[in-house]
Amino acid sequence: MKNNIKVYDLDMGMIDFEPKAVSLGNFDGIHKGHQKLMKRNVEVSRSQNLVPSVLLFKENSKKTLIDEKEYLTSIDDKIEILSDLGIDTFCILDFNEEFRSLSPKDFITKILYDKLNTKYVIIGEDYRFGKDALGDKEILKKYEDEYSYKTEVVDFELDDGEKISSRTIRELIKKGQVEKANKYLNRYYKIRGEVVHGHKRGRTLNFPTANLKTNFSYTIPADGVYLTRVKVLDEYHYALSNIGSNPTFENDIRNIETYILNFDKDIYEENISIEFLEFFRSDIKFNSKEELIEQMESDKKRAYESLEKKYL
Repeated sequence: MKNNIKVYDLDMGMIDFEPKAVSLGNFDGIHKGHQKLMKRNVEVSRSQNLVPSVLLFKENSKKTLIDEKEYLTSIDDKIEILSDLGIDTFCILDFNEEFRSLSPKDFITKILYDKLNTKYVIIGEDYRFGKDALGDKEILKKYEDEYSYKTEVVDFELDDGEKISSRTIRELIKKGQVEKANKYLNRYYKIRGEVVHGHKRGRTLNFPTANLKTNFSYTIPADGVYLTRVKVLDEYHYALSNIGSNPTFENDIRNIETYILNFDKDIYEENISIEFLEFFRSDIKFNSKEELIEQMESDKKRAYESLEKKYL
């Protein structure tokens, strides 16, 4: 993440009057389609001496509108990814009742014009805004002259003729298809959280694991074993991560446990991130502890082979 980014909380009365090119949308995941839009934002900003900016909700609007409960990126994730793409300024606000009651014109007047000094608006084809989602690209273009801005609509990013969307990526991840999801994201899918105490069974198996408590309502991949990359103590390490309820030990609580290769430090209460590289196998019940250890050794061998072939 760049060090010179600016974050303005509009709910706290923070206003920035620098002339901006502003990208509008939920941007969950910041997938290839979103990246295409951000690239255009940076290009426009450079050519017209504007500040590349994004308006973000503190919580995804779809959590309120259609009761979605799982997402690809928190607002902190979004800011980190978008800043690496060249966005300098982030204007954030609550998707509350007051905001939802704004008519499309009120949104343009009170948010884009009064609070952001927007000179260029960049949106995707399906962007909607304002009360009852009545605002669209045509409404934005209608008020360009009155509020002194220009609107640009960026085409969808396609894969084999199919639109890349956050919803599609979430469904892929829920099915364990992390490699295809990573292709659409243009990076490894990542979740974050804190290492907490678990049952400590891994130590008795000679496979000590870090148990992750997520700090956000992430979309969690399907149950199974994955080749992963973990960032802990500001360093990256490769790992094997298991998602599931440990059916061999008849647990009923779904956990995220990670065995970090060649690592023996105490990291309880540390914040870590886990990036999913490949799906290895389903979470299955073994007949004995010995059978489980044999499979884990096989997983470990496969991990090293895959790493040497593809990642190192």
